[in-house]
Formats: sequence, structure tokens, C-alpha cells
Amino acid sequence: MTDREREIIREAATAAFAAGLVRSETRTKDAFKDTEQRLYNLPILRLKVERDKERLVELQTNGSPMRSKSVIRFDTSGSRIKPEEKLDALIQDITAKIAASEYEIETVEKALSIIEADPYFDIIPYLFFDGMTVEEASVEIACDRTTIFRHKARLVQRLAVFLYGVDAT
Repeated sequence: MTDREREIIREAATAAFAAGLVRSETRTKDAFKDTEQRLYNLPILRLKVERDKERLVELQTNGSPMRSKSVIRFDTSGSRIKPEEKLDALIQDITAKIAASEYEIETVEKALSIIEADPYFDIIPYLFFDGMTVEEASVEIACDRTTIFRHKARLVQRLAVFLYGVDAT
């Protein structure tokens, strides 16, 4: 192997290593942002599950709302869909959405249980669930804003590791 070939291999290895570092940093930032988004969405998701469960009970009790009988629905193959089949499909769809949403809620709640003993845990519900500002949270916890930012970042990072594993480190 010539010196030039060795140099080309070294440059390629260095470039690949640098690209891996950049990708790793991007994954870590994405996991952090995604964790924050999941926390912000948790209260809304809980409300959505409640609403979907009410809708499911309504469909199971009363059936689907009646529409004009002159409207005929067809599936993608062109065959006619009976109202009972449409109702069953709708019930299955809502049931699957409820299950997926409940799984997400359970996953985030398990992650939260890992950090709940932390003395600064209340930062998470204050900022993500209660809609408090950093200033309001700092008054509640009796600390300055930078302490809120620092511990929020630390706690969200711990949650991200639980939720995303090695991609968050």
C-alpha cells in the first residue's frame, strides 16, 4: 500500500468518524426535543382518550349516526359496504387509536416515575402540564430561573434516555 493510499484511507476514516459524531449529536438533540414534545402532549392525549372512549360507547350503544340512504359507500375494490360493516370498522379503528394512545400515556408515565423522587421533579409538571412560565415555576420552587432551566434540562435528558435509549446519550 502506498503512502497516498494510506492518506486517502485516513482521510475517509476521519470524515466517517466526524459524520458519525454529527449524526450522534443530532439524534441526541432529536430525542431531547421529542421527549419535550411528548411531555407537552400528555395532558392533551389524556383528554383525547376520554373523548374517544365516550365516542366508542356512543357508537356501541346507538350505532353510527344515520345519513341519507341514497348515499352508497364502496370500498376500494368497488363492492358495497353494509352499514354494520362500516360501524364495525369504525369501532375497531377507534379502539385501536385508544389502545395506541393509552400505550403512549403509560410509557411516558413510567418514564416520569423514574424521576419523581428527584427534588426538582415538580419542574416537569409545572412547565409541561400546568402551563406555568419559568418565572412562575421559579417562584413555586423558590429558586432562580437558571436553576429551573438547568434542572429541567437534566430531568428531560433522563426521561429521553428512558424513552429513546442510546439515541439520547
